[in-house]
Amino acid sequence: MSATTYDIAVSFAGEQRDYVEAVVGAAKDRGLKVFYDKDKGNEWWGRNFIREQRKVYGSQTRFFVPFISTEYLAKPIPMDEFSAVMMTAVKQGDEYVLPVLMGDVQVPPDLLHPHIGYLRSDDFTPEALAEQLVQKVGTATSAGQQPRDVGEVVEEAMAYRMPKMVPGDFSKYDELDATFDHLLQQFEQVLPQLTPLGFVGRVRVSGETLKVRIERNGETAYALDISKGGFHSDDQLNFMIGGNRIGGGTSSNGYATPYFDREAGAPKLRMMDFSVFSSMGRSDLTYTKEELFTKLWGRIVEQLERR
Repeated sequence: MSATTYDIAVSFAGEQRDYVEAVVGAAKDRGLKVFYDKDKGNEWWGRNFIREQRKVYGSQTRFFVPFISTEYLAKPIPMDEFSAVMMTAVKQGDEYVLPVLMGDVQVPPDLLHPHIGYLRSDDFTPEALAEQLVQKVGTATSAGQQPRDVGEVVEEAMAYRMPKMVPGDFSKYDELDATFDHLLQQFEQVLPQLTPLGFVGRVRVSGETLKVRIERNGETAYALDISKGGFHSDDQLNFMIGGNRIGGGTSSNGYATPYFDREAGAPKLRMMDFSVFSSMGRSDLTYTKEELFTKLWGRIVEQLERR
C-alpha cells in the first residue's frame, strides 16, 4: 500500500484548536491536502502519537506545521512525546518544520534554532495564514522538493544527544609539543621572506626554547623566545619578548595552555596575554595552533613596520 501524501501536517495543543481548525479549513478550501487529527477521528498529534499512532509513520508531507503555544511546550513527556520530538526538529533548524508561535509564548532560545524562520498567529487571520502556506507549498512544488516521510523526521528528531567528551587519548603535553613544532615550522618558512625587505630573520631551537630573531642593519629589530614549560607550569608555552635582553628566563609576556575544546571537537590553547598581543592581561583568548601563529606573525609584522 502506497503512502498517503499531504501538503502540510499540523500539530497543536487542544487549547488552540479553534484557530488551527480555521487555518486547516481555509487551507483545504485553497486546495491543500492537510493531515489533521479530526480527520482521523481521534486525538492525533500531541496525544500519545508515537505510542498509539505508528500507522501514521507511513504518511508523507511536504511540511510539518507545529502551532507552538505555552500549552504546547508544557505538555508532559511521555504523554505528548511527539510534541517534544518536533520541538527538537525546530531546535535543529529542520527546513521541513514551519513553526507558528501562538499568543505571547516565549520559546526558550535553546529550543528555537537561530536560523529558522517562524510566523506569529497574532499577525495573521486563519485565512491569511492559509495563504502563506499555499505559497510555501507552491514554491516547494515548483522547486521539486519532495515530501518527507513523517517517520524519518521522527527518527531524526529522536536521536539522543551524546555527551561531548575530551578524547581519552588527548594529552596536553603532546599538544604542547605539536604546537611548538608547528610554530618552528611556520617561522622557518616565513622568516626567509623578509630578506628582500632588508631584514635578516632566523629561528633556532635551544633546548626547550624556540628563539626567533630578526635583524636590520646588524641591530636586533625583534626577538621572541617561546619555551616549553611555562612561567607557571610545565604544561604551558611561555612567551618572552626581547629574548635574553630583558629579564633572562624568568620573565613572561604571556603563556598558553593546551586544552581540548569539547564544543569545537578540537585541541586549542588558552592564552594569558600580558603584552604579547598588547591585550593587557586578557585571559579569555583561545586559539588553535594555526591561529596562534597567525596572530603572532601579525604582531611581529606590526612591530617591524614601525622600524
